[in-house]
Amino acid sequence: MMKLRLEAPWHTYAKKVKALFEQDPEIEVSDLEEADGEEYEYALHIEVKNHDKFVALDRVIPSYKVFGNVIMAIVLYDEENSGINPAIELYETIFKGNPIVKDIKNLVDSAGTSHGYVRFQPEVVQFFDDDLSDYNGNWTGLAEDIAREVFENDSFDMNFCTAAKNESLEKPLGEWP
Repeated sequence: MMKLRLEAPWHTYAKKVKALFEQDPEIEVSDLEEADGEEYEYALHIEVKNHDKFVALDRVIPSYKVFGNVIMAIVLYDEENSGINPAIELYETIFKGNPIVKDIKNLVDSAGTSHGYVRFQPEVVQFFDDDLSDYNGNWTGLAEDIAREVFENDSFDMNFCTAAKNESLEKPLGEWP
């Protein structure tokens, strides 16, 4: 008696992505890997050796694909311009001239991974919102919290934070003792 074996849909999807780019010398798609203790069960890594292709793929390929209760992460790597986060340019355009933003920074860690940061001014944001827990009915918070909610698209690896109020506390991650 022959056993019927069906391929899981996440494996089929990974094979489709791999087949789509297997003849492209500038794109290399990994085999599907099981994730260990992550927010997702599987990961598909795509290495792109052409920065323009990386930016284009980053805009159209989802960073997560959901198959019922199984989540697959799709991780893109920019091999041509490692250390440059393409989202930096996008957020610089979005926030150009907006005084709520102190600056936008790129930090490359010791492993060569780029981390983008939109650093907001260290000021409280407040507006009326019928909030019964506030004496004046205001919503009060930080711009970084608003940005995390507004910019849900996590396909761009950007972090939102509040700049230090005291300049002496300004030390990028790589400069801590």
